[in-house]
Parts: sequence; C-alpha cells; structure tokens
Amino acid sequence: MDKVLDIGCGKRKAEPEAIGIDMSADSAADKIWDLNQYPWPLESDQFTRIYMSHIIEHLADPMRGMAEVYRVARNGANVFVVTPHFSSHNSFVDPSHTRHFAAGSFEYFTGRDFQTFAGSPYRFEIVDLRLTFGGNLVLDNLGRLLARLSLKWYERHAAWIFPALDIRCQLCARK
Repeated sequence: MDKVLDIGCGKRKAEPEAIGIDMSADSAADKIWDLNQYPWPLESDQFTRIYMSHIIEHLADPMRGMAEVYRVARNGANVFVVTPHFSSHNSFVDPSHTRHFAAGSFEYFTGRDFQTFAGSPYRFEIVDLRLTFGGNLVLDNLGRLLARLSLKWYERHAAWIFPALDIRCQLCARK
C-alpha cells in the first residue's frame, strides 16, 4: 500500500491522501511540527512517495533534513524536491531561505565519494533533475537550451545571464 508524505504541505497537499507535516496550524497538515526539530514525529520506513516543494531552502540544516527524509522513506521511495535555483530572484527574496541550491547540490544526497560527510546516513539516486525557466521567449529559451546542453556549464557560466526559476529533482531512496 502506498503511503505518501507531503513535507511542508502548506494549505494544499500534493496528493489529497498524503500525510501532511507543516509548522503552520493554518495549513492542511495532519501533523504540526517545526521541521528544524529532530527527529520528526514520523515512523521509519513508511512512505513510498515524499514531496518537498519549496521547503529544503528553509531548513537550517538541509543535510540533517534529508537524513530524516531517508529515515521515513521506504526502500525505493520516490522523493520529489522543488526549490528555487540560486540564479532565481525567488531564491533571495524570502529572508527565511537559509540556503541557495544549484543542480549540483543534489549530488551531496547520493552519499557517493567526497560529495558528503563521512558515514553518510542516506543514499539517494538522482532519477531526474531539471531546471524550470520563466516565460520570456528569447532569454528563457536560451537558458533552457544551455542548461540542456550542459547543466554544469550553464550553472558555471550562464546562470546569472539567463536565470532559471526552480530546480525539480526526483530522488529514489536506496536502502
């Protein structure tokens, strides 16, 4: 049976049957909780799908937050993360954003090589990673094209010229 978790669900969950967790009492959350307090009040190995839309950038310790996501995920669980790209004006507008992310930031959640701290408590596989852009026909399409040709090159050389809006990453928990 699929169990779905929506972390920081706000007023509307990604899926109606999802269990929502959010710090706001004025949300659709089933559990009201400060996500910067660990451990989260959720059982381990419970969820097959986990949504985190515009939440990871608010966490004081995203590595610890992702360790909690891994703890509550079942083996093979799909985790969908959306966050502003570092080049997006949205990344800097909200003063409660504690971190700014690049597409390459998600490599740190794989637990491979030097990308994470020793004894990494999680192993995620990156299933899909893409950038979204706005609606400016010329500038956004140029950014989109450059990002498709080489995401690393785009982030290093063109992101501030042709800014992206969001990073959309699908991870898979490997236990």
